[in-house]
Formats: sequence, structure tokens, C-alpha cells
Amino acid sequence: MKRWILPLVLLLLLIQIQQPAAAQSNGRITIQPGDSWASLSLRFQVPEATLHELNSHMNPQRLPAIGTELALPENTTEQSGQMRRPGGNLLATAVAQQTSPWLLAIRNNRASPYRANLYRPILVPDATSIPRDLPAGFSRLELSQVVGTPGQAVGFRAEMDAVGDVTAVLGSNEMDVFANEQFLVGLTGTGAFFGTQQPVLQIQVGDAPPWRQPWQFRDPADWEYQQLTLTGTAAQIDQQSIDEERARLFAIWEQNSGPPQWNAPFQLPINSFLEISSTFGARRSYNGGPYRTYHEGVDFAAYGGTPVLAPAGGTVVVAEVLYVRGGAVIIDHGLGIYSGFYHMSSITVAPGDVVTPGQIVGEVGTTGLSTGNHLHWDLLVDGIWVDAQAWLDQGMDCWILAGLNRPCG
Repeated sequence: MKRWILPLVLLLLLIQIQQPAAAQSNGRITIQPGDSWASLSLRFQVPEATLHELNSHMNPQRLPAIGTELALPENTTEQSGQMRRPGGNLLATAVAQQTSPWLLAIRNNRASPYRANLYRPILVPDATSIPRDLPAGFSRLELSQVVGTPGQAVGFRAEMDAVGDVTAVLGSNEMDVFANEQFLVGLTGTGAFFGTQQPVLQIQVGDAPPWRQPWQFRDPADWEYQQLTLTGTAAQIDQQSIDEERARLFAIWEQNSGPPQWNAPFQLPINSFLEISSTFGARRSYNGGPYRTYHEGVDFAAYGGTPVLAPAGGTVVVAEVLYVRGGAVIIDHGLGIYSGFYHMSSITVAPGDVVTPGQIVGEVGTTGLSTGNHLHWDLLVDGIWVDAQAWLDQGMDCWILAGLNRPCG
């Protein structure tokens, strides 16, 4: 009877193995965070060499960029499970995961669970997880945009197995990282001149080796180009004055300003306007000069005296008449997020005031470097100007709060 025991066990394991298998792939996938060559090989049970042959346009020495498409063999079956790095002894992994070592061996294409391989990851089967190569201690990682758009706020949100210190860098820019126990959010902006590129997203947990993966950004083709003629007082404002005012404000904008002060979606800062007269990122030429700058906010053409409203909760950090920006109010919303309202004819708040959504902070005017009555609204994340309209359209406000396990609205 004993000779039948092992075949019977193996048969039962094979039946169990089939349970979590997903449907066949359609031959192409979009790369997500943690989709490394190793994790894709495990997930689709395809040798890494085959993936490289099918995707010869990709550098095999570089991880696939998040947001790009990758070709798979036809009729490939996707496997579910969790990826464990490093590999090593299947027996130890089986004990830790409370599963069968023979099940792990079969699912990982190994002849025996008793043979160690320190250089290959291990797929631990379950019914729901997608095997991905994530930062140390991360159980989940997602991005605000799979394909990033220059000029917009971008970030990641994640969940860790245990609380830990995390730093993150996108390209050469260190991100603001905020935690609520094991829940994490990393934020930054990219600027309207960021362009099409694949910057590396790097995340490091404590002293563990940094996790890195390129991230695809694609520049929109519809940037606006504007030729502006400045006359009168506006034409007298010199570049030195612009630079000095900007330096003073950046000392505020670059402060990592603590927990979120909003708990509901952001609103437009103006209820009555004639049109959006200038969008974020518009390339600008002044008095016939080159297009060396872009519009750093959104302009709403409106009648003088129209109320300007706080778009979300926050604390007023600037409320005064500035040389370039005219009547100005800047609100700190927390998490390094600031909104500013400029060229106003009057200001109704003071520094230190805590404002609520819809509270009047001033009135539309045409003070400072301005060519007519309008409200200029800008939004900064991690000290970088981003498109406030896109922020509203994408629901970044609630996306961030959800990442910190906080309610929104």
C-alpha cells in the first residue's frame, strides 16, 4: 500500500495547484510597480530568456518601465501567488507560509524542495495575489498614474507589513513621504517642462537595499503657446524682483507641512467667472521674447470684486500685497501641499488663520504683474507647481487620504 501514498499525495497537490490559476493572458500586459523580469517569469511560468526575446526592444539589464507594454507568449496562463525574495530553501519557506514544500516545488518548476537555490525568487501560491517584486516589507504598492503626465501631481500609496522608515526619490527629486501607521503616501510634482522620459522611482525601507524601477512619463502634445505684451506698471517689474519674491515664497513652499488639513474633495476657488483665460503649463513669450517660461497656475477671467474662496481646509501662511503677484493669499493644506491666489484687489484673511472650504479669502483684481481682472490659482506639491485642474479631475485629494486610511467627504 505504501507505494501508492506518494503518487496519491502528488495527485492531490496537482489538483490543489490548479485552483488559484487565473485565465489565459491576451498576449500583452501593461507593466505595474513590482513587475520585474523575475516576477513576470514566475507569474506567467515563462523563462526570462523568452521574455527578453519577445521584447528585444527592452534592455534586459534594466527593469521594465512602469506604464510600458510587454509582449507575452500566446495563450500564457497567469499564476497567482506572492513572490518571496531571496529564494533559497523551499522547506523553510513552506514552514513559514504553512504550505506544502512539494506544492512550492511544483509551482516553482523545481524537481525537489530539498535543493536550495539562493539566486531565484520563490512563488508562494494563493488564490488572489499577483506575484510582484515590491520594496522590502511592502504588501501593496500603487501609483497615482501608471503612465505619468508632466506638469501634474504624482505619487504612490502603499501598505507595509510593519511600520518602518521609508524614503523615496523620483529621478533626482526626493519625494515627500507621509505615514499613518503601516499606510504610506509619497508625493511630488513633475513640472510642465519635465518632458517624455523614464525616471527611476526609488524606494528604500530602513537599511534594506533600495528598490528601483523606471516609470514612463509622456509629454502632452497640446501645450498652449502665448505671446504676451506687458505695458505700464507691469512692464516695469524686473527679473531681479521676480527672482527675489520667488525665493522668499519657495522657503515656504518647500516646507514639509505635517498632516492633511482637508477631509473632503477640493473645490474651485471661484464660483463666478467669465472663462479660463490661461491654463497651467502654457508656454509664454513676453514682449516678443523667447518661450523660456510657462504659466505656473490657472487663470480665471472674472469681474473685479468677485469673491475668491478657499478650495479646501488649511492654514493661511501668506496674506499681503506682493510686488509681482499683487494681492496674495497662500494656504498650507498639509502634506507639503500649498495653494496660492494672486492679483486680488482685497484680502480678507491674515497669516495664521485656519480656513474652511468655501470661506472668502479675498476679491478678484488686477494688481501686480497682471494685464486685467483675473484670479491666478496655483498649486504646489513638494515645492513644485502642478496643474490644479488636473488635481481636481483626478481626485488626487481623496486618493491621497485613502492612501493614509483617512476618510474623504
